[in-house]
Amino acid sequence: MRVGIVGSGRIGSALGRLLVSGGYEVLFSAASPGSAEAAASAAGGGARSGSPLEAARFGEVVAIAVGWEAFPEVAEEIGGALSGKVVIDPSNPITERDGRTLVLAVPDGLTSPQYQQRVLGQDVRLVRTFNTKFSHELLELGTAGQRGGPRADMPYWGDDDAKKSVVPLIEDAGFTAIDGGGLAEAL
Repeated sequence: MRVGIVGSGRIGSALGRLLVSGGYEVLFSAASPGSAEAAASAAGGGARSGSPLEAARFGEVVAIAVGWEAFPEVAEEIGGALSGKVVIDPSNPITERDGRTLVLAVPDGLTSPQYQQRVLGQDVRLVRTFNTKFSHELLELGTAGQRGGPRADMPYWGDDDAKKSVVPLIEDAGFTAIDGGGLAEAL
């Protein structure tokens, strides 16, 4: 399976590395081509780099691993290429300002992935996962699970059968997939 990673920062690069190790074809992208190239190089296994639009077109599944505040802009840039695809949302409504982490309000009383679904449109099949671990934990725990060590739980949420399609990715990334329910129940 081909996975496009939009955003090759801490979470995107860690997730991509785990998926390459799990046997997936991965194309990393970022606003800065150098970040995507570095992530692809670190992942090895034939991982490639390109633009966010190329990653969206490449992936049968696309992970949008960008800061929560940047999500609408990125969705507008690549939106048409996501039509009908499964999109993984590992973002959380947080930001860093003046060296502090701040929790952001999600509009209209929605959960974060419900809002992201609204931003992306109903023709995108959103699944919320890979958002419950810090980037260093994601890589360490996933690698341990891939090497036969204990597997950490990785919850996932979605409103249609798309969430079933990410279970193999979660398992191959070294985690135990835990169904958390619909997007309204998501953390």
